Amino acid sequence: MINKLVETTAKLSTLPSRTTLQKKSQRWVIKIGSSLLTSEDYQLNLVAIRHFVEQILRLRERGIEVVLVSSGSVSVGKGHLGLAGKTLPAEQRQAAASVGQAALMHAYENLLAQEGVHCGQILLTQDNFKDRKRRKRTLSAINMLMKMNILPILNENDALADHENQFGNNDHLAAVISRLWHGDLMVLLTDQAGLYEADPRVQVDAQMIQEGVAGDSRYEEMAGGSGTAVGTGGMRTKVDAAAYAAVSGTTTVIASGHIPDVLLRLQQGACLGTFLRSEKFDQMWLKARRTTLQKTTYSLLGVAVKLSNTNSKQHRFYNSSYCYR
Repeated sequence: MINKLVETTAKLSTLPSRTTLQKKSQRWVIKIGSSLLTSEDYQLNLVAIRHFVEQILRLRERGIEVVLVSSGSVSVGKGHLGLAGKTLPAEQRQAAASVGQAALMHAYENLLAQEGVHCGQILLTQDNFKDRKRRKRTLSAINMLMKMNILPILNENDALADHENQFGNNDHLAAVISRLWHGDLMVLLTDQAGLYEADPRVQVDAQMIQEGVAGDSRYEEMAGGSGTAVGTGGMRTKVDAAAYAAVSGTTTVIASGHIPDVLLRLQQGACLGTFLRSEKFDQMWLKARRTTLQKTTYSLLGVAVKLSNTNSKQHRFYNSSYCYR
């Protein structure tokens, strides 16, 4: 009985591995960066988009709820308008975003329709989260799409956002949604393999961080700064997003979207990219397990007491029987 109690204690006091967390996560917020969705000439990469759509549909078939945060509107709009590679003033950038967003959603809708699935567009700015009423309205919109089996596709409303109400990048938006929607796992897909100790494009022998805790200040320095030519989010924004999402218990994976079937492999527990644990989740997990352990301990002790009482009664019975022989 004591051995059983010790075994149970050891089992419940251990934090779940990243493999376990990835397999068990049921609410995913997936953010796909612009560089993964567009070609070098700023046109939609339909092959890549199809690849991501197929994976997301497979995840949904496995019972996983998915919110997709898709970048790409500005870069695609630039390509459509013959402005590829150019730095645009605010008004032209907004125009490019409106053109690109239409093309992006058209591509998603066509690919999903082939599988009998609809998608719903939600464009957001920081204004949508300024007070409880607006946050509740945003969450209700996401939940209704989920209830109707529609894939929510979110993006910053670049056509209207300005410096006062913009997120600036979709990594931050994905983190805000993860907290609002209580996501289990936030997957940030990029053109880099993960978070490195130094920029691998400069230091070729830099080592990738396999696993860590979101919010670790060392990662900010490792992450550096800027994003790609077609995107606004660099590795630093992803590290910051992971820290923000972790406050409510969301775990983050930063991985390359170029890895074949990356989403499906993550769901199967593959150790791809950088896994950043949520300290908040770990604390909640340990607290829940301590409660379970206490209940298990009381239960085992109760069984032990009952067995002890039973043995005592049997001992008295045998002794009394012996006396009457």
